[in-house]
Amino acid sequence: MRTKMSSLLLLSLLLICSTLFTPKVEAADYTQGVDVSGSTATIWFKSTVNTSWVDVHYTVNNGVQQNLRMTYNGGQARYEQAIPGIAAGNVIRYSFTYNNGIPAYDTGTFTYTVGTTPSPAPSSGSIYDIHPSSIPMPPSGAVSVKIMNGTNGAYADSQIYWGVLGINPANGRWSYLDLSGNLIPISSALNDAPGHLTKNGINYANIYHKVSDADWVTLPQITSGRMFLSVNTPMYLKTFDDGFAGPDLNNPTDPNRDIIFDFVEFTIDHAGYHGNTTRVDGFGFPIQHRLVNISGSFDQTVGEYESETRSGIFGKFQAEVPAEFKSLATVQAPYRIVAPIHGSFAQGGVNANYFAGYSPYSTQDIFRCDGALTDAATCAAINRHVYTSNDWNNVSNYYKGTPANYYAKFWHDHSINGLAYGFAYDDVNGQAAYLEVGDPKGLIIRVGW
Repeated sequence: MRTKMSSLLLLSLLLICSTLFTPKVEAADYTQGVDVSGSTATIWFKSTVNTSWVDVHYTVNNGVQQNLRMTYNGGQARYEQAIPGIAAGNVIRYSFTYNNGIPAYDTGTFTYTVGTTPSPAPSSGSIYDIHPSSIPMPPSGAVSVKIMNGTNGAYADSQIYWGVLGINPANGRWSYLDLSGNLIPISSALNDAPGHLTKNGINYANIYHKVSDADWVTLPQITSGRMFLSVNTPMYLKTFDDGFAGPDLNNPTDPNRDIIFDFVEFTIDHAGYHGNTTRVDGFGFPIQHRLVNISGSFDQTVGEYESETRSGIFGKFQAEVPAEFKSLATVQAPYRIVAPIHGSFAQGGVNANYFAGYSPYSTQDIFRCDGALTDAATCAAINRHVYTSNDWNNVSNYYKGTPANYYAKFWHDHSINGLAYGFAYDDVNGQAAYLEVGDPKGLIIRVGW
C-alpha cells in the first residue's frame, strides 16, 4: 500500500509540474472536443505533431480539478478521457498538456456544456462519422448492426450485398438473419424456395440483403456467426438442414470464384459481443469493423485503415512481400489476394517446402495451424519466425527473418493498430483484429474500396 501511494503521489506531482513549467500554445498542432454518449462524456485530443502522451486537466461544474494521463484510441487516432455520470447542463472546463517530441506544451482552457452540441455533420463516408448516440438501442442481449458503403461511388448501396449465417442458441438450428432481426432456420429446401438464386443452372439459397434495404438491423444472440459481404452480386451458398457450404477457394468451379467477397466473424452470447475481421483465407476488399458499447466506455475499430484502397493494397502487396509470396495477389486476381495455403505453398506447389529445415512441421501444417501442428503458441512462433528464439512474445522481433509468413506480416503492416488475423492462431499474444465487450450497442461494418 505504501508503494502504491508513493506512485500516485509522484504521478500527481508530475502532472502539476507539467502545468507549472510548460509554455502555453494555441491549437495550431491539434484538434480537440467532447463527445457524449448516454451519461458518459469523452474528452478527446487529436495531435498533428510528434505527440506520444497527453494529460488532461478538467473540472465538472467547477468541482475538484482532475489531472489524468489520457488513453490513446488507435481506432480513432486520438487521445481520450471518459467522464462518467454526466447529465444535461453539466459544464466541463478542460485543458491539455502534451508533448511535441521532447518539449511539452499547455493549451488554453476550453468549456463544454452538455446538451448544447449541434447534431453531427452529414457523413463523409467514414465509419467514424457515426456518433454513438445515433445508434439505435438494441433489445436486451442483441446488437444494432449497420453496413456502410465506403466504396466512394464505385458501387451504389443497391450493389452491396450482405447476409448472416450462424447457429441460433435458442434452438441449436443453423439460421440466417432477416431484416426484422429474426433468425430463420435454414434447410436444403431453402435452395429451391421462392426467390432463390440461380447460377450455371444450379439453385442456391437467397439469404442476402442490400445496404439500401435498411439503415440498422437488429442482430440477436448467435453462435459461430459469419457475415458474408459482396459487391455487384450476392454470393452463392448451398444451405442444408445442419449447416451450409461456404465458398471453396481451392475449387476452380466454385460459383464464388468470380465474385469479389469478404466476411467477418462473430458470436453474441450472454457475455456480450466477440468478433473479428479475418485474412486467414484471403482478401476481397478493405473492411473496417467498429464496436460501440451501451455505457459509452468502449468504441474501437479494427480492420484495414480507411486510407487504404483496394487497388492500392494489391499494388503494395506486390511491392512489399518477398518473391515467394507475390503470386498470391495474381493467382485469383482481380477477385482476391489468397492466403499462402491457397496458392503456391500448398502441397505440390513450387513453395510447398518453404519452411523446410526451420521446424519439424510441414509447410502446409504451419500455414494452416493444423495436422501435426495444433499448438497455438508454437504455430504462431513459427509463422512469426521467432520459433528458435527465447522470447515468443516480443512483437518487435516478429517477421524479422526468413522463413516467415510474410502474407500475415503484410496485413499487420496495413491494419489499424497493427492488428490482423493473418493465420489461424494470430490471436496469440493479442495480435488479432478482435473486439469484444460485455454490453454491446452497435456494430458497424464498412465495405471499403
